[in-house]
Parts: sequence; structure tokens; C-alpha cells
Amino acid sequence: MPTEGERRMLAKDKVDGLLEPQCSQNGTDKIKILVVEDDHTTQLLYDKGLFNQIFDKKMVASGKKALLVYDEWYPDIIVLDIYLQEMTGFQVLKSIRTTVKDKKTTIVMATSVSGSEDILSCVKLGIEGYIIKPFKCMEIGAKILSYYAKKEPERSRKAEAICREIAKQSQVEWLLDLDKDKPKVKEDAKGASDGAPDMEKEESGGEKEAGETLAEK
Repeated sequence: MPTEGERRMLAKDKVDGLLEPQCSQNGTDKIKILVVEDDHTTQLLYDKGLFNQIFDKKMVASGKKALLVYDEWYPDIIVLDIYLQEMTGFQVLKSIRTTVKDKKTTIVMATSVSGSEDILSCVKLGIEGYIIKPFKCMEIGAKILSYYAKKEPERSRKAEAICREIAKQSQVEWLLDLDKDKPKVKEDAKGASDGAPDMEKEESGGEKEAGETLAEK
């Protein structure tokens, strides 16, 4: 049976095997993703769930900044929050699809409100999918890649396999960390049970003393 260290190594080796030759050391083969989100906590969730082994990430908090980065960086995927301040995600989408006439970039809308009219308006302009917030951190990468598959099926398939393996590895490490704490809990429980007989003795001793006192009386 493999030890804890061996299990971690096996999982890491499997991920490394999938990474070759998909993602090179300098990151040039990584999928470029621009996340447009004005909530800092949600940005952190994206950053954790979009694994560095797969994605080259840029995050901005406004629609205007998103267009500037888009013009300079040419991302493969854009994740757009619909309800942004000043310039909304819908306006950014409209600019990219109608003004720039870019139909190649995968665009995924994100919203905390499942309003069908807003989503339908975005679909008419041309999006590959949408995300309802809050989302599960460890599943968000695979979800976005499933939408990217509509544009780049082969590249997405390989990246999604890596994504799921990394998520599985993270879960294994979390479970192993839980196992580390179990012996301590058992020892604490054992210590508590070892102390129980002494308490019983003290209690029985107390009863005996009480009985003797009554008898003497």
C-alpha cells in the first residue's frame, strides 16, 4: 500500500505526464484567459480555480480596462461579469462582437442573477456560455473549458483532462491532511476513556464512604 508521500508523488506524476507537451515551461502554450470581475472575493475564487498549469490569467475590475487588455493581449477566453460599473459586461460583449467583429474569441458571461432576458440578449450577440455565481471553485476551470471546446475542441479536451486531474490531486491532498489529524483525535478519545475508570472508582469510593457513615450512625 503506497505511503502518503508516494500517493502525492503518483498524483503529481500523472499531472506532469498530462502537461507534456500541452503546457511548456515558459507558458507560451497556456490558454490565455481574461477575467472581468469587480468583486475581489470572486476574483480570488477565479484565481484559485483557474489552475496556473493550464491558464495564463489576467484579471481586471472594469469594462473599459477589459477592452484595453483585450486590444493588447488577445486572450483566448474572456469571462465577463454582466453587471459591471460604468461600462457593463453586455456593452463590452457588444463592442467585441459588433464593433471589432471578433467572432473567434470565446466569451463566457457571469452573473449572480439568472435573469433569462439578460442571458438571451447576450446569446443573440454571440456567447459560448454563462456562469451563475456563486460557483464551485474546483469546478470552474472545467466548466469554462467546456465552453471553450465550442471554438477549440482538441485543445480544450487536453486542458480539461489536466484540469480534472489537478482538481482530483487537490482533493487527495486535502483528504491526506485530514488523515494526519485523525490519530490525534483517537489519542484524545483514548485519553478520555482511560480517565473514565478512575472517575468511577472515585464515585464508588464516595458511595462507600457515604454508606459507612450511615452504618456508623
